[in-house]
Amino acid sequence: RALILKRCAVSACHVIGPNLDWPLGLRSDLRTLVKKMQKLQLWLLLLAGLSGTVAQTDKPAARIQPRPPYPSPGRELQLQCDVPGDPGPLEFLWTKEGSDVPLQINPDRNLTLPPVGKNETGTYICTATGAWGSSVAKYSLEMIDLYRKVFVFRKDPSDGHVVVKPEPERPLQNFTVCLRSFTDLTRPYGLFSYATKAQDNEILLFKPKPGEYRLYVGGEFVTFRVPETRMDWEHVCAGWESATGIAEFWMNGKPLPRKGLRKGYSVSAEAVIILGQEQDSFGGGFELPESFVGEITDVYMWDHVLYNMGSIMWHGHFSHYIFGWSNLHYELVGDVFLKPRLRF
Repeated sequence: RALILKRCAVSACHVIGPNLDWPLGLRSDLRTLVKKMQKLQLWLLLLAGLSGTVAQTDKPAARIQPRPPYPSPGRELQLQCDVPGDPGPLEFLWTKEGSDVPLQINPDRNLTLPPVGKNETGTYICTATGAWGSSVAKYSLEMIDLYRKVFVFRKDPSDGHVVVKPEPERPLQNFTVCLRSFTDLTRPYGLFSYATKAQDNEILLFKPKPGEYRLYVGGEFVTFRVPETRMDWEHVCAGWESATGIAEFWMNGKPLPRKGLRKGYSVSAEAVIILGQEQDSFGGGFELPESFVGEITDVYMWDHVLYNMGSIMWHGHFSHYIFGWSNLHYELVGDVFLKPRLRF
């Protein structure tokens, strides 16, 4: 005869073949009474109770992963609630901080948000429930609006630069890069540098002297000669498509003659993107005499070629980009500051 009196949070024991499953219930106090058990059954029960206790103590941590990692306005965002271990959660409850109405309750770990706008900002909460109890994770969605702000690179020469956080999710067969710059430099300088481990000049926008720009793709470049401007903003856009190898360049909304560059090439997605320097190695190798001094603003990158640059320059019709000024995730490194824009 055997009599076991146990207080625990276990509600049921299911034995199927050699596997034993002891899910935890919602009750905090339960007495398990077992009489006249055979020796093997007794050991199974004790092991099950111990397993239930351990599962309750070592509760797995939930984590929310955004897809894409850096959300952009006007683009759909998916939040994925990950919980390690086996068995996994049985249910995911999605809520938004400040609201009593659940957004979603089902076995699906993913929450898909509509194209991101101001209404979508806030803190999202995932409550994952399984045999071990519940785990909670939070994710804050913010809109970083740099409207009428500029990056000021004030020191000459300097290793100061801006690291742009987002990067493409897949290799690029086409792209367009746009930005505005304001400087009185007459020496060479780098504006936009996209480097990979295999190629430091995977994409590079470089100005060797007044009246001339170079666009690099895959280590090769073409030169565009532009009208010289004196002490004013220069809005430039550079585009390239792999299928034809055509490179285009726009200066203050006006196109220059198109040229050929790297037909059939594919731009790698694993990159470090830097403003204000030219990378001679992956994420570094700067040459200080080629550092930028002045102001940079309105930085955008798309995974396709744009053609209506007048609309881009004057009307601000920006959408479906890899990253953009209206929600740019960045890191200031060295002697660079974010300040209000003085000239328009």
